[in-house]
Amino acid sequence: MGVFDQTRNNQTQYNTDTVFHFKRDRLNQLFTEAMKYPLVMVCAGGGYGKTSAVHDFTQEYQASTIWVQLSERDNIGARFWENFIHSVTQINEPFAKTLNKSGFPDTLEKLNQSLSLFRDHVEIKRRIIVLDDFHFIDDPSVIRFVEEGFRCVPPGTSLFLISRSTPRINIAGLVSKDHIFNISEEDLRFNDDELAQYFRRQNISLKPDSLRGIMQDTEGWAFAINLIARSYKKAPGYEGYLRNAMKSNIFRYMETETWDGISERLRHFLVRLSLIDHLSVDLISLLAGEDESLINELEKQNAYIRRDSYIDAYLIHPLFLEFLASKQELLTEEQKNETYEIAGAWCDKNGFKIDALSYYEKIADYEEIVRMFVELPAQIPYDIARYATGVFERAPAEAFDTVFYLAAMYLRALMSQGLWRKTIELAEYFEERYIKLPNDNVFRRRTLRSIYYCCAFSRASMGLTEDKYDFDLYYEKLEKCLSEPAVNMAKLLNPCHGPWVCKVGSARKGAPEEFIAALKRSAVHISRCFNNLETGEDDLASGELNFYRNNISGAESFTARVIDSSRGKKQFENEHRALFYTLRIAVMQGNYEKVERALKELGAQLYETGYSNRFINYDIVLCWYYCALGMPEKTPDWLKDAFSLYAHAGFVENFANQMKARYCYATRDFPALLSYIHDMKKRESYLFGRVEMLAIEACVYYKMKNKEKACASLEEAYKTASPNNILTPFIELGKDMRTLTAFAMKKNLSIPKQWLEDINRRSAYYAKRLAHIMTEYKQANGIGGGISISRRENEILLDLSHGLSRTEIAVNRSLSINTVKMVINRVYMKLGAENLADAIRIAAERKIV
Repeated sequence: MGVFDQTRNNQTQYNTDTVFHFKRDRLNQLFTEAMKYPLVMVCAGGGYGKTSAVHDFTQEYQASTIWVQLSERDNIGARFWENFIHSVTQINEPFAKTLNKSGFPDTLEKLNQSLSLFRDHVEIKRRIIVLDDFHFIDDPSVIRFVEEGFRCVPPGTSLFLISRSTPRINIAGLVSKDHIFNISEEDLRFNDDELAQYFRRQNISLKPDSLRGIMQDTEGWAFAINLIARSYKKAPGYEGYLRNAMKSNIFRYMETETWDGISERLRHFLVRLSLIDHLSVDLISLLAGEDESLINELEKQNAYIRRDSYIDAYLIHPLFLEFLASKQELLTEEQKNETYEIAGAWCDKNGFKIDALSYYEKIADYEEIVRMFVELPAQIPYDIARYATGVFERAPAEAFDTVFYLAAMYLRALMSQGLWRKTIELAEYFEERYIKLPNDNVFRRRTLRSIYYCCAFSRASMGLTEDKYDFDLYYEKLEKCLSEPAVNMAKLLNPCHGPWVCKVGSARKGAPEEFIAALKRSAVHISRCFNNLETGEDDLASGELNFYRNNISGAESFTARVIDSSRGKKQFENEHRALFYTLRIAVMQGNYEKVERALKELGAQLYETGYSNRFINYDIVLCWYYCALGMPEKTPDWLKDAFSLYAHAGFVENFANQMKARYCYATRDFPALLSYIHDMKKRESYLFGRVEMLAIEACVYYKMKNKEKACASLEEAYKTASPNNILTPFIELGKDMRTLTAFAMKKNLSIPKQWLEDINRRSAYYAKRLAHIMTEYKQANGIGGGISISRRENEILLDLSHGLSRTEIAVNRSLSINTVKMVINRVYMKLGAENLADAIRIAAERKIV
């Protein structure tokens, strides 16, 4: 079954007394015709019955329906996504959870990933997606999502946009292809016959002149016609009072027709509803104190309020909400605050984080804002971080003087936007403010240690550009402001690790060691501050440096220690990075069993719900692995897409871009890859990642037969890597680097010949081990296709199996000894063999000899 096949039962019966009933047949015919088109735009002013008409059609039409009610707050991408996912959940909760993992598609990669999920999971059948009140939307990222969505809807699916004005979307392509159906005010207006029929059904006798007058004054506007009919029995005759009142003060009729006839408690309750955007049945029940009699009274007011079973929420006519908003002076501050408090808690619980922040800000509940921030993932989504920054900027100074960790959460919002310098400057302001408090003041101690922790992390991240590694001084400050061991700040502030542990951008000799030394000094202070806590980052950084220097035994020693120490402490990022290096080491060793074990342990992290980046990081590992195996088609789809817009080198998007670069290399998409590397050179970057890209660039140019640029890039890569003896990025390019260095050795380059020979030898060895892994993988996964060897390779392999030496084979086959050696090496590569005995054994098993 498709993901949207769980069609709800049509439990809501059509109300034959409603004004819209008299247009139902005509409009349903119109909507049925519209279902042949991927995009249906229903555009008309307020009160024309747009929502009711579409709702009634979806109730009768046999199709699964998702209804998304929009508001101005949906111009924040993250909030729109929360709203969209919430609506999808009403139809199919499992798929909604899958879709929600990638977050709001604010980048091209995320957008394509989301659309890919729809394409892969949505069955071709009749389906309706409704975006109601789309006129509120003007955010470019939300509009882009909708634009791409209606271009990619599967056959049988129609997207309905209900709006008071023409949506701000690019529909030129759809118009040219006749893929759009428009329903306007002209279609939704009452015609003369429908108007007369409606009033007859209401037992209202009107003269022809009155009908013409109503038609002329209302132009068939359903809302005004409904008001006139409801008021007619109290003030018979259209001419005079009703005509003027309808034109000049439509709110007065809402007041006399609805407001005056309801109880005092319902009045206050309705006004409270005008304070909030969400009208979920659950939230309304909470606001009503679960008073069923109040809810029943509310549901009787069906002129402007109705309960929608599709989204399990109440829908209130926008004009009636405006009317209610004009009555907000009836509420006490206590009633307003209670409403915002309940709404904030509901939004927080149901994933509407930005709305929750908004409501908590209205009541100045900064304690709840701190609690929410603590529970957010390591890398806070940019939209939320930016919105929260505004909340903190507007917060009164005294809030930072009384609310524990509020200052630190402000800093964390800045950190999540990559504003490291601004974070340090603001932290220094807070430090100067609170260091003046008495030493034994609890608020002073907690605030200072939290801002020092933020400073340490920010200062470490600034090492990419400033080549200065003194972040341990902030940990030293943190230790000095404690009178006793404290709670682990990492649990409170939840920092996000970058793509590499060594936050070093400079190629200066000794820079990585200086960073690691700062980590070690920091570890001493952290241990004293937090009950002998061991972060393991210094060991992980040491293992990382050893790995990039191709000191495999040293790297293994450190990473094994990190894996053992991280598991019991839920240090998922450390464990993941250590396992990733373990995987790469295993490939380098040609140890397929070890490779599989590392992948299995990485996969086990997917079940760790406390590890927010687990899916992204796991996909990154798979991309590296499959590109190394020469199977880039197995790369997760979102990593096959275009490079993400640059955010900051330390953010996960940059790590993903590094893997996208490898995918481009494996698929020979060289223009996109070279463009990315060119842009990378102009901004801050991690040293290890930069060397990887420069080495790849050299191989790309060689593959493109631009040998001059290949040599120049290789020289640049060597110049960047050699001060710190970085070797692995070259070695992992295997046979491509072997070929390039063999050519470079014949040229008069600035690279020492000994270095080129060393890299040539190591990359050749790596290529053999990788070939062995590829062979084992294919055998383990039942991938067909035997090993293809040439006639000459087969002849020499037979000679070897018969015990002939290389010299004897050369004489026997009239070949040079170098040619024989080259053919033997090629055979080893294809078979994944380590030596002669291994090659003969594998060939015998495969019945090649």
